[in-house]
Amino acid sequence: MKSLGLFQTENYRAREVDAASKLTSPICSSLASQAALGTMHGKAAALLPSFANIGVDLVVPNDLDTDAFGTFTGETKRQGTMLDAARAKARAAAQLTGLTIGIGSEGSYGPHPFVPFIPAGRELLVWHDTRSGLDIIDMMIDETPSFAHRDIKEIADAEDFLRAIDFPDQALVVSAIGAELILAKGIRDQSTLLDATRRAISLSPTAQARLQTDMRAFMNPRRMVVIAKLGERFAKRLTTLCPVCN
Repeated sequence: MKSLGLFQTENYRAREVDAASKLTSPICSSLASQAALGTMHGKAAALLPSFANIGVDLVVPNDLDTDAFGTFTGETKRQGTMLDAARAKARAAAQLTGLTIGIGSEGSYGPHPFVPFIPAGRELLVWHDTRSGLDIIDMMIDETPSFAHRDIKEIADAEDFLRAIDFPDQALVVSAIGAELILAKGIRDQSTLLDATRRAISLSPTAQARLQTDMRAFMNPRRMVVIAKLGERFAKRLTTLCPVCN
């Protein structure tokens, strides 16, 4: 497998992240007119404009379950690294559509890789050519992600948290602490939030509910902004010839 990119593990160094934004790739000046995008969470809306600008139409397969490659809420554990998951999505999308190019996207959120006491997000894109086996890879770090949670005993405890995350634009996931039970995802209205929170508290052995930001792209406006920015940079990179070999 040939890869153009620096991100082979989950441990990204600062100089590698900086280098990624400057890399050029030996891409043929004639790009594919269509590429299959492996997503079921609305990422096409973020990526389509940038790829359209370089003449690449994105095709999203209807029957691709990307949750099979891992979920943020842990029902399905991700196998391998971010890169492994993004590659798998790209390959699956290409196979389902019959196109030669597949695009995969994967996000990872947690402690900042260089300043671990603040949260950060990492968004990764892979362009996979099924004919040559060539992968083109880029990643962007978001230092101000919408990624947070609050453990509460009653809904009044969450009022400042809800304002801080911009609910209901930012959707929520509610779970029962200690019960390993997710009550609801994609919550964007007060009534559903109240109902899920009450049920979570009643089912929790400690009578606590956890409210956390829904990290699926179509439920997280901040993620969509970052994915769009990465797509813009990525599309520019695809149309940049190598200055050495042209």
